Amino acid sequence: MKITSERSTPRSGLSSGQIALGLFGFLAPVLTFLLAVSSLSETVKIFILIVLAVGYSLICFWSFQKSLGDKGDRKLAPLTTPAVHEEGLHGISEASEFFGSSLKPSDLFRLVSHQVAHVLPFSGSALFVQTEAADSLKVVQADGRNSEALLNVEMPTEQGIAGMAWLSLEVASDADLKLERIAMPAMAIEGISSAVAIPLMHDQQPFAVLVLYMDQPLKVDSELHTILHAIGERVAPLFLSSIAFERSTSNALTDAVTKLPNERAFFMVLENQLAESQRFRSERPLTVMTVDIKNFAEANQNFGFEAGNRILDFTAALLSSQLRKMDFLSRSSNDEFLIILPTASEKFADEIAQRIKDRFTTEVFAVSETEEMKVWLHFGWATFWQDGETAEQLLQTARIRKQQAKAEEPSKVLWFPKEYVN
Repeated sequence: MKITSERSTPRSGLSSGQIALGLFGFLAPVLTFLLAVSSLSETVKIFILIVLAVGYSLICFWSFQKSLGDKGDRKLAPLTTPAVHEEGLHGISEASEFFGSSLKPSDLFRLVSHQVAHVLPFSGSALFVQTEAADSLKVVQADGRNSEALLNVEMPTEQGIAGMAWLSLEVASDADLKLERIAMPAMAIEGISSAVAIPLMHDQQPFAVLVLYMDQPLKVDSELHTILHAIGERVAPLFLSSIAFERSTSNALTDAVTKLPNERAFFMVLENQLAESQRFRSERPLTVMTVDIKNFAEANQNFGFEAGNRILDFTAALLSSQLRKMDFLSRSSNDEFLIILPTASEKFADEIAQRIKDRFTTEVFAVSETEEMKVWLHFGWATFWQDGETAEQLLQTARIRKQQAKAEEPSKVLWFPKEYVN
């Protein structure tokens, strides 16, 4: 989207209001001294002083009103000088060279936003990336005004100023915020007057969009368009490295089938939770639970791996629905799930396990259009201090108890035609 506009030129020199205030400030002490040494009566002196005070007040009020008028005439956001542009752009390049992907994504975004603000002052900023479904854009980083409201906002790719920049591969602007008011929540753009979006490119394809929000009206002329394009070229390598690093880290800690955290993530979280429990001992209980699906291998063999993956998704969703927000659910391998229950004693963990069993009793998994099956689970648990003090000890104990439960309840997975399901 190509946009042209004019930019107002800042006024130089002193305003008439400033000159009037300066002259009065110079004359007032002289007049006051002459009045004090004069032979006029006290009544006359007081009257003259009142006139001087009222006059000074009127000049101050007039100067204030004139300054407001000057600001009203300057409707566009002031831009910095070309020298400051170069310095700010150079700062972005230096950040790319020195930091790369060594900073956390949130810290890197704040750093880049700070550098960009030297080139083009703005109130808030947001980084949009495409979701896995590739049909929408989501804010993954935000800074400045409304940052909390902006974070995690998601909208269809064809909407908003970010969507326009993504599809057109060009810098886009929303001078009166018409596009953003349709696409964004009201809280995310509260106090905002205009926005510009910069597509960030790699191999001639966009991988993100940087949106800058202004609290003043702003139009993009050819000079500013060039500056925004230069900003995009300099920040793109930084954000590309950061996003790639974040995704690789996320993939390394995420199960590919259920999208739950994997066993590696489980141990990382458990170590942190154990550190807290070790500080307070019995005052802060902690229980680890391991769960697997009864006869999952048999179901996998009968219905195929695709159905097996859907059973895993089904199980993960139901398990998650019965846990507290503080609890941590992950998938280990095959059909095993691992759960961390902070502040949960053995008794409380047993109540959670029973709640999970009750939920699975009421749910039926649709194998196909004609077949359904019940999913039954085995449970094992271990509580900190009573059953072990390290992550390995707790998990080993929980798995042993789960194996004991399997030996005591050698039940089979049942599947049957849909019409016989109650």
